[in-house]
Amino acid sequence: MDTPEGGSAQETGRAPSVFRPLVTWSILGLTGVMFLLQLVPGLDLVYRLGFVPALALEQPWRALTVALVHDQPSPVHLLANMIGLFFFGSFVERALGHARFLVVYVLGAIGGSTAVLLLADPLSRDWVTLNIGASGAVFAIVGVLLVPTRALDRNIGGAVLFVALNFGYGFLVAGVSWQAHLGGLVTGFVLGAAALLVRERNSMLVFALAAIAWLAAMLAGDVWRVLTG
Repeated sequence: MDTPEGGSAQETGRAPSVFRPLVTWSILGLTGVMFLLQLVPGLDLVYRLGFVPALALEQPWRALTVALVHDQPSPVHLLANMIGLFFFGSFVERALGHARFLVVYVLGAIGGSTAVLLLADPLSRDWVTLNIGASGAVFAIVGVLLVPTRALDRNIGGAVLFVALNFGYGFLVAGVSWQAHLGGLVTGFVLGAAALLVRERNSMLVFALAAIAWLAAMLAGDVWRVLTG
């Protein structure tokens, strides 16, 4: 056993600390519980929490709560998002820390909804289409992995493949919102760059300012789109 110079080593009997992705686990648990609650007759959670562009100004919370509800009765939609969160979330949460990871996830969900709103034609069915799922939030996590930095010891090929497959699937299959994927991905990349491409001593402040500015920009974009639509 190595000992510090001029000191002595002591056996404490403790195992090396292991990082626990508590936020990732909590989101997985919460989303799973919400999926079960969707089965309760009369709650109509999908229609209460899903995002509809036409209701963005009247019911703005839907831009976030969209991440809590998924297609039913098949769990395929839920599993697709939660598997991505499980594999990518733990890694990103360890790199960013619990608080910043949660901010990325939340703003990623809002970013996905914002992209859906900005790219929807007010004269088309897209304006009144119900959008559900956590894909925007999950894509924000993947967006962090695309930041060009050595601070992330990751296989970027896996993240790029995930993005390519999901965007390809979204363009080919009706009912999949590639707009939410894009909004979440851009949000994650912006916030990831703010956290990882600056000096460590300044990273918390820069990240906080970037998160506030990005949220303000998204809200301004939402209001502008609704008022001009």
